Amino acid sequence: MIRDIVLTLPFFVCFFWSLTLLVDYKKNDRSKNILLLFMSILALLYAGHAFYFSMDKKVYTLIDPFYTFSNLAVFPLFLVYIRSLTKEGPLDKRLYWLFAPSFVFSITSAVVYILLPPDELSEFVNSFVYGETSGIRFSGLALFQTWVLKSARIYFALFLIPFAYYSWMYIHQYEKKIREFYSDTEKRTLIWTGKLLSAVILAVVFAMVLNFIGKSFFVHDFTLVIAPSLIFASLLYSIGYLGQKQSFNISDYELDSTEPERGNHHDSSRSKLYEEILLLMETKQIFRNPDLRITDVSNLLKTNRTYVSGIINTEFNSTFCDMVNQYRIEYSKKLLLDRNLYILHYISEESGFASVNSFMRAFKKFTGMTPGQFRKQNITNNNN
Repeated sequence: MIRDIVLTLPFFVCFFWSLTLLVDYKKNDRSKNILLLFMSILALLYAGHAFYFSMDKKVYTLIDPFYTFSNLAVFPLFLVYIRSLTKEGPLDKRLYWLFAPSFVFSITSAVVYILLPPDELSEFVNSFVYGETSGIRFSGLALFQTWVLKSARIYFALFLIPFAYYSWMYIHQYEKKIREFYSDTEKRTLIWTGKLLSAVILAVVFAMVLNFIGKSFFVHDFTLVIAPSLIFASLLYSIGYLGQKQSFNISDYELDSTEPERGNHHDSSRSKLYEEILLLMETKQIFRNPDLRITDVSNLLKTNRTYVSGIINTEFNSTFCDMVNQYRIEYSKKLLLDRNLYILHYISEESGFASVNSFMRAFKKFTGMTPGQFRKQNITNNNN
């Protein structure tokens, strides 16, 4: 019973999120629909795992081509998912070619399985798939199938490098855009995809090692698959949960950022514009607006946001988000040292943070300590 639960847990996690996303299906929500397809393909993949460890060799032979397809399609599909979150416009049709190897390897495998005589097919599955000793001499067709399945494993491993590179590139470009536009990125960030991507890559490297060792190494010892099964189930649940919660993507950014230009400052006015930005921040304290955007600054200065962004990058040596948060942190320090001992919720709100969590993360980032540690340290120093 416990064995069956552990072996099927990743499948049921993926199946759960497939159903959840299907119930919430919206035709115009491209990224959620791609996530739905991603979870469905993963459910197929882990169904194949479950059937493999069930030792029902006849059934596994039937689903092995589907397993091969899902195994090779899942990472291209995750890349397309990240692309849909981070890049505006329709999906590049060239991305569809990423799925060509999945179809080629799976269809070829299915055809060979069909053409193999029943006795040789049974021996092939016992020998190559389950690692059992076989005394027969395999035909060229069976040897070709061996080459197909091994080549699929190699392709899976080779694809990991471009998959990781382009995924990180998409996430990095997106994060740069929103940090240059919004002062609060908490509900807009895709940092969670990057963190999960790192975890997924580590898990995949581990899976690749298992793949080249061969699943047959684990089929007779259930304890060896407990840790991998629980790790993958946790990662998959996190992807489903965070992906389902993600309500902001590049389309929302494009909608927010499409505003008419208000005019242009020339190079001769750079110092004046720099001083005007300082005035807005230090005197008018516009940083206390929790949803402050760079367009708010450019509108107040009657210039375009690209020019304002350039001044912030060069003169302040910062992104818009970091510059605003630095002012917020400096303001919060004064409140933290006030003898009235304001609660954190009040301090974060008065300083311009959208939430206490945003305040805590920013404070730690810019000071290297928590607000509580900062208050305690400075009160102790004052007492001394």
